[in-house]
Amino acid sequence: MGTRNLTKVIDKNGVIKVAQYGQWDGYPSGQGVTALYHAHNAKMIEAGLARVRWGTDEEFQAIYDSLPQMNYLGTDDSNNFDLLYPNLTRNTCADILGVVAYSVGEVILADSSDFESDDLFCEGVYTIDFQRMKFISKFGKVVEFPLDTLPTNEEYLEAFRD
Repeated sequence: MGTRNLTKVIDKNGVIKVAQYGQWDGYPSGQGVTALYHAHNAKMIEAGLARVRWGTDEEFQAIYDSLPQMNYLGTDDSNNFDLLYPNLTRNTCADILGVVAYSVGEVILADSSDFESDDLFCEGVYTIDFQRMKFISKFGKVVEFPLDTLPTNEEYLEAFRD
């Protein structure tokens, strides 16, 4: 379901290093649980931040131009694009955390951090904050857990129930 969301990582210095727009399943039971799963590998994500950087418009255009029938909207090659560039597709959502953790080379990202302030369209935000050592989820309300004592999926989802 098209529940738009944002997955973020903040480094120890308070700098946003990952701000990945996600198009799908932005509920806590969807991308929240996915982000929680990856948060259990926080040390690998933190190490992966050294390989992350924001791309430029020119770099993104060169990537789109290199694929036949490819542009920023996607076309017939959009499935290939998702496989080749999981770091640049809206379909990766919170799995960007795994891309950061397990990539062996540079990870070029699009900075979607401004999307968080879109009160109408940004429905969920899932953040690993290394400065505060917290896993933070915003979906109707804010729920926080220390990175060193993450909850089970059930405990996590229970925190959203009123």
